[in-house]
Amino acid sequence: MYLIIVGAGSIGVSVMKIALQDGHDVAIIERDEARARETAQNYDAIVLHADIAHGGILDEAGIDRADALIATTSDDAINLMAMFLGREHEIKTLISLVAEKEHQGMFERLGVQVLVDPEKILAQHLYNRLRKPKVEDVVSLTHGEQIFEAALKEQAPLVGKTIAEARQQDLLSEHLLIVALRRGRHVTSLPAEDTMLKAKDHLIVFAQEPLDEAQYNPFTG
Repeated sequence: MYLIIVGAGSIGVSVMKIALQDGHDVAIIERDEARARETAQNYDAIVLHADIAHGGILDEAGIDRADALIATTSDDAINLMAMFLGREHEIKTLISLVAEKEHQGMFERLGVQVLVDPEKILAQHLYNRLRKPKVEDVVSLTHGEQIFEAALKEQAPLVGKTIAEARQQDLLSEHLLIVALRRGRHVTSLPAEDTMLKAKDHLIVFAQEPLDEAQYNPFTG
């Protein structure tokens, strides 16, 4: 896969590093000369020092073969320009940060996948980890839904019960869905209701609404 990223700030570089580690090709466009130079020196990616509004820069970046265009700057005007140009070039996947929520509609009308206020999302993620230290990871979604991962402890009430039994005993509410179970190296997606849960099982769980502390107890003990 070939990605073009606009902006070599912390988010843009993080996306680039993950993509490179996953074996993808990346070009990154950065208008700050010092930041572009530093990125070029440290990463095996195509780095272009230019403003996205300058004519021809996307052609130089190889837009005709790009699978995705990702805008990561803190300036909505720059990101919107990048997405408009990407739409003109018929790029299949367009993703952008949006700094101001009131600008979200303009991006969405272009068919852009948007991420609004990433700092708030990160802050919420860190706060979730503070409130639920026994749960390995908690991600809050846009409308209050949550996805979390938990490793079942020996004393966890779910251990030794099937998923069906856990529901019958109100240990798992109807608002919770176990989407994956990892046992050793084996992963089961959407485990069956008759699956017996064991200590050290790693569960990835989707919750339709935020959970309170008591609702985490069946997983943590």
